[in-house]
Amino acid sequence: MDERELRELVRAVVVKAMESAPASPSPRPPSGGGVQAAAARPKSKGTGGPGEGERTRLAKRVAEWTGAPLPVPPAIAGWKPAGDRAFYMSRTPARLGVGAAGTRYRTATLSAFLTDHAAARDAVASEVDPEIAKRLGMVRLRSAAKDRSEFLRRPDLGRRLSEESAEVVRKQGIRSPQVQIVAADGLSATALNVNLPPVLPALTAELQRAGVRLGTPFVISLGRVASADEVARITDADVLCLLVGERPGLKTAESMGAYVTYMKVKRFTEALRNVISNIHRGGLVPEEGARQAAALVVRALKERRTGVDITP
Repeated sequence: MDERELRELVRAVVVKAMESAPASPSPRPPSGGGVQAAAARPKSKGTGGPGEGERTRLAKRVAEWTGAPLPVPPAIAGWKPAGDRAFYMSRTPARLGVGAAGTRYRTATLSAFLTDHAAARDAVASEVDPEIAKRLGMVRLRSAAKDRSEFLRRPDLGRRLSEESAEVVRKQGIRSPQVQIVAADGLSATALNVNLPPVLPALTAELQRAGVRLGTPFVISLGRVASADEVARITDADVLCLLVGERPGLKTAESMGAYVTYMKVKRFTEALRNVISNIHRGGLVPEEGARQAAALVVRALKERRTGVDITP
């Protein structure tokens, strides 16, 4: 008997066992263990083997290994899927249904995983391309962290500007703009290098068409979200629009987020931010991300509020 025939035999046995198993597992035996607990478990007729509940759980484990169909839980028995397996697989980049080679990933799956993991590590260590910042007319700043290592070890330093950069904002920043646009590398400067060129011009154009008065655009190296707040406070902006590199995942290292915050409040909290996440070519495409961010900015100016204070 070869392996294929063995698997078919096991599959047939599992399906038969699952057909005869009860719809729900047997109740748990009473606590206390020992002879009483063992005696409380129902035995299979004439065999002294496992009870029906244990047999069901064992059947499910074997079914997962062989690929045999599992019984449908009553809660979803009436559910009608919108499409087949290919339909759902086409709508996510996640590693679902990739199969296995024995107990291990297949070579192609493992290679893709290692590639994506390396890209994520590279993104964390990446830097904003000075040529891109220059081409987009952005003034470069730095946080209080002296290097990448300190930035990763001391999040507090990444949340504020260096003294030199704060002085640059005072000297070069347009005073009292309606909207202050800031970019920060966060945990992926790669995301800025890839997405700023399409997003920033589109965002600027949308806001200018709406008649919004813009401030000097800045880009912060080794900066976290809160570092942009300091820029907006120094320039006395009404609304802050931050474009930041998001934490790289194991499917993309190029995801950028847009934070829109109304700054003229008496008591500032993180709950005042609106966030548009997952801006990249494989997610929310940059041009649409720019349009949505501009719409949030215009609404923030009109309603003078953002975050949890905005009505649905």
